[in-house]
Amino acid sequence: SVMRVVAGILHLGNVTFKGSDDADDGCELADDQSKAALNDAAAVMMIDAERLAKALKTRTIVTRDGSIEKPLDAAAAASSRDSLAKTLYSRLFDWLVAKINESIGQDAESDTFIGVLDICGFESFKTNSFEQFCINLANEKLQQHFNQHVFKQEQEEYEREAIDWSYIEFVDNQDVLDLIEKKNTGIISLLDEACMFPATTYEQFAQKLYQALDGKHTRFAKPKRSQTAFNLTHYAGEVTYESDSFLDKNKDFVVAEHQQLLAASTLELLANVFEAKPEPEDSNKRGGRSAMKFTSIAASFKGQLASLMTKLNETAPHYIRCIKPNGLNVPSNFEGANVLHQLRCGGVLEAVRISCAGYPSRKPIDEFLDRFGLLTADKDALFKPGEEGKVIKQILDGAGLETWQLGKTKVFLRAGQMAVLDVLRHKKLDAAATNIQKFVRRAQHVKSYNATKAAALMVSSWTRGLLARRLVKAMRLERAAIKCQARARCAMALRRFGKVKSATIRIQAVARGIAARARYLAMRKERAALLIQSHVRMCRAREEFLSGRRATVALQCAWRCKMARRAFATKKREAQEAGALLKAKSELEKKLELERTRAEIERRKQVEAEAQRAKEQAEMEAKMAAMQAEMEKQRQAAAAEAARLADEQAEKERIAREAAERQAEEERQAAAAAAQARELEALRAKEVAMQEEAARVQAEAKTALETEQAKVAELEAQLMEAANENKELGDQNKELSERVMMLEAENTRLKQMAKENIAKAASKHVLSPSRGALSPGTPDSFVSTPGKGNDDELERQQAELDAKRVSLANARAQADHEVLLATIEKGGEIGFSGGQPILACVTFRSLLHWRVFELERTGLFDRIMGQMSVAVENNTDNNAQLTYWLSNTFTLLHLLQRTLKTSSGGAGGRAKRSGGGSIFERFNSRLLASRTPTKKEGEAETPGIPGVRQVDAKYPAFLFKQQLTAFVEKIYGFLRDNMKKEITPQLGSCIQAPRQRGGDTGGRRGGGVNGLKSPAAAGVQLGQQLGTHWRTILDCLDTLLTVMRANHVPVFLVRKFFTQIFCFINVQLFNALLLRRECCSFSNGEYIKTGLAELENWLIEYKDWTGNAWEELRYIRQAVQLLVIHQKPKKTLNEITLELCPVLSIQQLYRISTMYWDDKYGTETVSQEVLVAMKELMMKDQNTNMSNSFLLDDDSSIHFTIDDISGTMSQIDLNAIQVPETLATNPAFEFLLRAVGSEA
Repeated sequence: SVMRVVAGILHLGNVTFKGSDDADDGCELADDQSKAALNDAAAVMMIDAERLAKALKTRTIVTRDGSIEKPLDAAAAASSRDSLAKTLYSRLFDWLVAKINESIGQDAESDTFIGVLDICGFESFKTNSFEQFCINLANEKLQQHFNQHVFKQEQEEYEREAIDWSYIEFVDNQDVLDLIEKKNTGIISLLDEACMFPATTYEQFAQKLYQALDGKHTRFAKPKRSQTAFNLTHYAGEVTYESDSFLDKNKDFVVAEHQQLLAASTLELLANVFEAKPEPEDSNKRGGRSAMKFTSIAASFKGQLASLMTKLNETAPHYIRCIKPNGLNVPSNFEGANVLHQLRCGGVLEAVRISCAGYPSRKPIDEFLDRFGLLTADKDALFKPGEEGKVIKQILDGAGLETWQLGKTKVFLRAGQMAVLDVLRHKKLDAAATNIQKFVRRAQHVKSYNATKAAALMVSSWTRGLLARRLVKAMRLERAAIKCQARARCAMALRRFGKVKSATIRIQAVARGIAARARYLAMRKERAALLIQSHVRMCRAREEFLSGRRATVALQCAWRCKMARRAFATKKREAQEAGALLKAKSELEKKLELERTRAEIERRKQVEAEAQRAKEQAEMEAKMAAMQAEMEKQRQAAAAEAARLADEQAEKERIAREAAERQAEEERQAAAAAAQARELEALRAKEVAMQEEAARVQAEAKTALETEQAKVAELEAQLMEAANENKELGDQNKELSERVMMLEAENTRLKQMAKENIAKAASKHVLSPSRGALSPGTPDSFVSTPGKGNDDELERQQAELDAKRVSLANARAQADHEVLLATIEKGGEIGFSGGQPILACVTFRSLLHWRVFELERTGLFDRIMGQMSVAVENNTDNNAQLTYWLSNTFTLLHLLQRTLKTSSGGAGGRAKRSGGGSIFERFNSRLLASRTPTKKEGEAETPGIPGVRQVDAKYPAFLFKQQLTAFVEKIYGFLRDNMKKEITPQLGSCIQAPRQRGGDTGGRRGGGVNGLKSPAAAGVQLGQQLGTHWRTILDCLDTLLTVMRANHVPVFLVRKFFTQIFCFINVQLFNALLLRRECCSFSNGEYIKTGLAELENWLIEYKDWTGNAWEELRYIRQAVQLLVIHQKPKKTLNEITLELCPVLSIQQLYRISTMYWDDKYGTETVSQEVLVAMKELMMKDQNTNMSNSFLLDDDSSIHFTIDDISGTMSQIDLNAIQVPETLATNPAFEFLLRAVGSEA
């Protein structure tokens, strides 16, 4: 039956009405669904469907002449339907309560019972209506009862103990109850009176309350900005009630037709619930009366509450206050302010105050004496019956306490007196414990001393016996040892004699062998000296010719460099004019095109020459085979000749041993030595003259070099100034600067080579004769060797073969370079292997294998940079290609950073070999040092690549590294500019919330009620706009992050990139907000705040890739927070500048505050005092010459170095790289398939 009634209520909710075409019929059911719902409701409640429809669509008015049926319109019929549903629900609820009370066995005749009252606490929401009014009325009633109950308990306790007590005040809220419940003038009475008139509106009801109560009652107040609300000051605080729905919620109409219809139902439950009750007839009433009976909900609630209080006053109540520790419903979280508010609202603090106003500390006399009896001076009186009061007085007087009371069975103390007694008791117990410990420790030490003494006597006796036995044993061992030593010494002496004898024999044999080998070695050295002298004389003449030629070439290069600098200075002066710059640009473009055409022609010539080289190589191999056979024959003849000369030398040595010939030989050698000494003096004079000439040439070269360096420094300064003045021509000037640096490096290298050749030539002129003078000639040195002509021919042929081998190797290297460049050209198709770029790793291994980093001069680096530059320039708008090349370029740069090192050791070695550090070598070392990063003292050395050795790199390698660094910055700038181009159009739409059409803007600014949009419509429109503007920005960020992750861009670089992008978003939004007054509104602030929340969610989702980019939005976040915060006039300047917006300057805060307008609620901006204070601070800033600009600048510079990113990259495993198919099948790149360290 209950489910039938509930189903009937639900079906009634689906019944709708519409106006009838016939005005006499009033209204009719809206559609077939309403008819079906009406029939279903009648079926489940077992009533007639036609009577139900009639009862809903008509109303019966009873008059003296009879009953009149009045048709209802659609609105009245819907109200009648709702009244029927509420009546059904109310009667069903009352019936269920009665059934439950009956089923639990409640005895109506019982004198005692236990009841549990559970009620909601004090409620104060943003919008408070009739329900909160009734709940807070009940809480006021219960709080009054609680205060009276607590005060009554305290009063009974003091009277029962017969102590003196004064009147304790407590807060009485009877005035609030009178304000609500008082007859005729209370809020409930005024509400019932307004409900009696159907035409009364809630505005009229509110005005009636203001007229009757405003200014006449301290607990009632009228809000300043509302004409329908009113404030009541409850015991827990002030609450603002909205009177919009008070009238509707207070009315409870019961229609007689509905009651008769439901009483006639065949469902027993409905028949019992709606059983008709006789009502007295009033024959004196005139006119008609409606069948609807009005009942006041507030009056009914007031009566029920009065009945409840009557029952509570008849019982002995016990209160349980439930405290909610936090608003998040989580464990181990205690919010002090929230709990304190609940205690204050629950009246607990008031109850504690009442208790503390009297005697909060109380103890029974027996318990008091048991705890504090030890503080009394008379211990005997403590155990005498009837002396308790005297003992307690002694204790309390001894503690210096006053205003305490002694009752019949308890001792009453003021607040804090119990703690004083506890402190005295604790001190007394501490003193007693210390005394007990003293005696116990003494007994323990005496016992320990006696035990130690007995043990010492026992140990000493045993020790003496042990020492005596040990002495006897030592004497016996000493005697036995003497006998053993005698036998051992005899055996050792015999063994030493045998060893010395055998060693002497072996030493004699070794000495004889060493002497024989020394004689043989002297013979070999003398023969070798003769051969070396012949070769040295040949090399001396050749080196003199080569050094002269190199010196001539060096001087020619220096002169050409000087002329080139003069031409460069002339062109630079011409470039200061716009026409000259354009002319130079066109000439450079023509030269570039000519160089490209020439490179293509050279490449074709190389392809044609490669076939010719293959043919020549086959012929050369055949010639080499024949020459090797001829050389083998000549080696055999030379060996035979050497054997013959060795025999002759042995014969001469044997003759020299004879006494007569030895004297003649010594005299001849003395004469030769004198001749050599005279020649040595002449050579030394010649050496001095050559040194003077070399010093003069060196001084001239130094002067010329210093002059050229000054000119170069001046040219570089002029070049930097021209670059600053003509920023649009920066690329052309940069290229010219790089060419000048390359010419200077080449000039320095050639000068150094010339200086080394001059030094070597001088040293050879000086040292070679001296060596000849120190080694006296022999007769064999003046005898011509039969095979000398053959040796020169062999050397010449060998030199030709070496030259051809070098030419062939260069051709092969050029072909390998072309294969690598072709691979780089189609680099976008290669991809990655294990998260590492294949192209960068293959390029690095190829350059390392070919030792290109150690070359003084090469063009491969420029060609590689050219290929990569073309690939990037053709795809400047393609972020996928840009991120691919960014990952490859940076990985290659990272590998160079870990592998290359300065060639300081090699330079020092060359300086030592050349006889000292010349001006050319010092200039070259400074050039390398200026282009090589130096390490600070104590800084950890950069870890290398596993399996890769550190390379002493030359200038081209470091120049290539600088070009890669600039190329990484260039790609990074392309990506950043592309992202800015994509999001800039959307940022203009994100700063201003969308407006409604049809002149709605003026209504919103006016703050009128009719001008406000519905929250649902505003939410839908806001969601759509966020989906078109903010979502577009998020899609751009998502797309770029996905591309970067797919191309394995380093995480540190990605974080820096998004940090700059969000800095750009912050600058654009903030500047637009300050420049456009229509954007500084409350609705715009909410709109931007919603968009920033979307960005924050995106950043949290990709926290590992974006880092701290959220901090870059701090300016716009704090500005938006200032726009949407409520109660701005109440905020002080310190709260705004230190807590709300600490980042914003005074100029920015002043502009936002003056441009602010609320288009939603009509609130005001900050107070006039705050604006005046801001203006004074701005004037002070102007007086101190501080910047008055309130706009932000977009910083497009790069705030990181390559070392920062290189230190964060993970280790690269070159062995795990998958080699491309085109290189894996090429035999020249077979080294890529082997391990990294194995190709050496």
